[in-house]
Amino acid sequence: MIDGPILFAAVLLCGLLAGNEVATLIAFHPVIRRLPIRAQVEVEQSLTRLLGVIMPVYMTATLVATIGAAFATLGTPAFVFALLAAGAIGLMLVITLTQNLPLNKRTLDFPPDGDERSWSEIRRRWERIHLVRVILDVSAFACAILALAAR
Repeated sequence: MIDGPILFAAVLLCGLLAGNEVATLIAFHPVIRRLPIRAQVEVEQSLTRLLGVIMPVYMTATLVATIGAAFATLGTPAFVFALLAAGAIGLMLVITLTQNLPLNKRTLDFPPDGDERSWSEIRRRWERIHLVRVILDVSAFACAILALAAR
């Protein structure tokens, strides 16, 4: 059946995305915060540029896989879980587009010798919003696993 490979792709992509975002939350950003302000700005700007190329493809592929999983499982017990996974990824993308991307622009525009307080405000807001995204990504991963198990 076609639902097996699609569900596997959804689980794989959701898991990789959740793992990436959790690592960003609990490892990368706490370490970056310990650097001197100029180094923080330069590292965040480099990461933002790199991830600005990678993540749109990665997140879109995850959304497509979870939507595909929902369609592939229509009428089965797995459908609700697949739909929830797609919904969580979709909501995460809306938050990314409306909240994180404007902050990413501010990060890229911030002068390396800029005001530390202004920098901290940008980054704290980004991290609070990112926490919500991480919760949605981990929830999507759990729902994708449950969809696979329910098929």
